[in-house]
Amino acid sequence: MAPKKKAARQKKLAPEQGSLPVVLGGDEKIEEAALDIEKLNQLNGLLPEPGSLPSLVSAGSEVSQPEHGAALLEELSRMRQERFLTDLELATKTKAFDVHKLVMASCSQYFRELLQKDPAVRRVELPSLSPLGLATVITYAYLGRVHLSLYTIGCTVAAATRLQMPQLLQLCADFLLRELSVQTCVYVWNIAGAYRLAAVREAARRFLLENFAEFAGTAPFTQLTLEQITAFLQDDALELPSEVTAFQVALRWLEFDPKRLRHAAGLLSLVRFETIPAPQLVSEVQPVPRMMLDPDCHRLLVDAMNYHLLPHQQNAMQSRRTRVRGGRRALVVVGGRPSLTERALSRELLSREAGGSAWSSLTQLPAKSFNQSVAVMDGFLYVAGGEDQNDARNQAKHAVSTLCRYDPRFNTWLHLAGMRQRRTHFSLVATGGQLFAIGGRSAQGILSTVECYVPSTNTWHPKAGMELPRCCHASAVLPSGEILVTGGYISAAYSRSVVSYSPATDRWGERPGLGTPRGWHCAAALGERAYVVGGSQLGPKGERVDVLAVEVYEPGSAQWSYSAPLPLGVSTAGTRPRSATRPPSSATTRKQTPGSRKRSCRSPLWACPAAHSPCPAHSCHGNATATPRAPRAAGRSLAPAV
Repeated sequence: MAPKKKAARQKKLAPEQGSLPVVLGGDEKIEEAALDIEKLNQLNGLLPEPGSLPSLVSAGSEVSQPEHGAALLEELSRMRQERFLTDLELATKTKAFDVHKLVMASCSQYFRELLQKDPAVRRVELPSLSPLGLATVITYAYLGRVHLSLYTIGCTVAAATRLQMPQLLQLCADFLLRELSVQTCVYVWNIAGAYRLAAVREAARRFLLENFAEFAGTAPFTQLTLEQITAFLQDDALELPSEVTAFQVALRWLEFDPKRLRHAAGLLSLVRFETIPAPQLVSEVQPVPRMMLDPDCHRLLVDAMNYHLLPHQQNAMQSRRTRVRGGRRALVVVGGRPSLTERALSRELLSREAGGSAWSSLTQLPAKSFNQSVAVMDGFLYVAGGEDQNDARNQAKHAVSTLCRYDPRFNTWLHLAGMRQRRTHFSLVATGGQLFAIGGRSAQGILSTVECYVPSTNTWHPKAGMELPRCCHASAVLPSGEILVTGGYISAAYSRSVVSYSPATDRWGERPGLGTPRGWHCAAALGERAYVVGGSQLGPKGERVDVLAVEVYEPGSAQWSYSAPLPLGVSTAGTRPRSATRPPSSATTRKQTPGSRKRSCRSPLWACPAAHSPCPAHSCHGNATATPRAPRAAGRSLAPAV
């Protein structure tokens, strides 16, 4: 008997060998008829019962082929090139393309809606599109990639916009942003404007504004339209080394084409000659023949010279042309005492830009002082009164009446007419184009007097005084223009008293009092409300103690309410509103009954961000929300907010 042949053992595939290729066709064909239900059931019977297998095995698993999508797109593209199963023709004026409806409808909202209305359509006319633009769109639809260049991007964006393909538009937008340069920025700006790519247009505009001086030396600059260069010269955010550069840029554009000279007066009126120092007006602007021969242009030069010759009239002459470009707002601290342990006074002005964290030295006061008052009006910083010596025993003895004005555009001080009375520990507020000095004290004692400074005449005028002498108070200007005077030191005690003054009628009136007596505090108006912050009062042993409560006044209801208290006590501090937007209400109205007072707060509003460095130790200083900082190349001065 012949021995039995051993069955050939199936060789197992090593894990590192990967999967075996599967070949369909050839001599060994699978007879599909044999794979019927009965046969499959027999094969399945060879498997153990489902419950006897591990759960992961019996449940099966999902498998995928990552390259399937790309391979499918490549095959569809080949089918299109071979015109295999294509069922739609797209035609421009000069060329037609065969495509698959399914592919185009899957990535174009235009074709999707078109085929939903008429699935049987065989040809679509697109006469407004270029063959290159349509070909690029079709390539993207089939392959998900395109070749872009600045020479072809226009027709691609046009086609993607017309056929409503947002993903392709985003690719084009990203490409345009990467290609931004001094040479290409105008082209990108125009393309983005033509096809409503808002983010790209804004990015190109910002790039132009930040690099305009360099751009003005290129050929594309000379091709700007009158409307375009007008828009740039009108923009407050235009960054230039100086306004003389703006003048030179405007001249270059005008002189490139003699036909443009008829627009000279209109275009040069956008140059802010008033912000050019007088010596430069004489040396850089006046020698240009057009500025002397053209009457309208000459008038611009004369107006600028008059502005510099009449410093006391400048408040009334403030306009867009007197404001520097590219300004940024900053907080300014004026003078004071470097620390409580030092007797020396400071002349330093420190500034910190809005959103910044570092303090920097801005300039110096004409003279040392502390306990002075400050105000910002018409883009100028005013510093008034205070004391010129640090004498803790008799501060009022050294009170002064001085008033000076700081011009942040030129980093210069102007000495103005002094107040009628020496004052320290008083309040200075600006409203209606005038300054009001209220109360305070001098060597003669605590004052009830009020005086008003008129910039155009450089004079002080007496106004109706308060009923009671008051010092160490704080004032804020309400939306109505009335001045709210809060707390302070009255009749040898810290007071809750609140009064208001109307500049229009020169009259005083009583207002509801504060919930907490205080002095050495600060006040500011924000939106429709007035806020009273910090300060101090007398403790049970006669010592000064911090007041942490923050109170909010609603002029409409004439009521005070408490807001979130301060985390730390502050006295003789300054405060200014950061914006004119009314914050969300977090204050609760205080209801008063005899012998009781309720205080509550819904949510804290105060924080000490770690990113904000504290101001170098100064006490009894002046504080102001300054005006925007001048452009980087123009130095460290602050630009006025007009």
